[in-house]
Amino acid sequence: MKRSVKALILVVVLFLSAFAAMPSGTSTAKADVSKAAVQPTGNDVGLLAKKSHRLQAYDFFMADGTTAHFEGKGNEYADLTVRTKYLKDNHVALYEDNGGTVVLRVYRLSKNRIELVKWEAEFYKEYNPTLKQLRALKPISVYMKFPIKKGDIVDGRKIVSTNATVTTPYKKFKKAIVFESKSKDGAVNRTYFVKGFGEVKREFILKQGKDTFKVTSSLKSIK
Repeated sequence: MKRSVKALILVVVLFLSAFAAMPSGTSTAKADVSKAAVQPTGNDVGLLAKKSHRLQAYDFFMADGTTAHFEGKGNEYADLTVRTKYLKDNHVALYEDNGGTVVLRVYRLSKNRIELVKWEAEFYKEYNPTLKQLRALKPISVYMKFPIKKGDIVDGRKIVSTNATVTTPYKKFKKAIVFESKSKDGAVNRTYFVKGFGEVKREFILKQGKDTFKVTSSLKSIK
């Protein structure tokens, strides 16, 4: 019983890695990494519409070339290392290493949304696509929509808060955006995003009888 539950948790953790925006400073300075990010010019991505308080698409990813470590609890594969790499034409690649595999995720950024356009596990090389190859990638799912509003549903994930406080080993964050989804078996998946950092925490919670199984990955360091 416990072995099957652990296997289920592992599957869910790996599944979450396909959609998580695990994003990228230094752990001592703990500065807002969005200030260090060099954003593209000559396009509309990341423009802040006047009086709309729209979040910039690049605020959901860390600076180009940064590596973030996430402390895992509840499962051996919840401990994560995520490297961020900016690609051409408003695309961002994340390399997520959970100790068992490396997952590559590529996102396409635009003024009103972020789309997942590539996902591949067991990816142990550098992804260096041509502009033509990037533009040929088809959307897999919608990662985010702008403006972000509490109550909105994005690809099955509901935005349950836009002003949450979340504590991680790195620091306590305020004004976090929380996405939540629930499966048929009652499992709850939550992801926490903070402007200037991107995803800072993810949770998986499953109750079975009197037992509660919880797996978390929380931002611990950035370099």
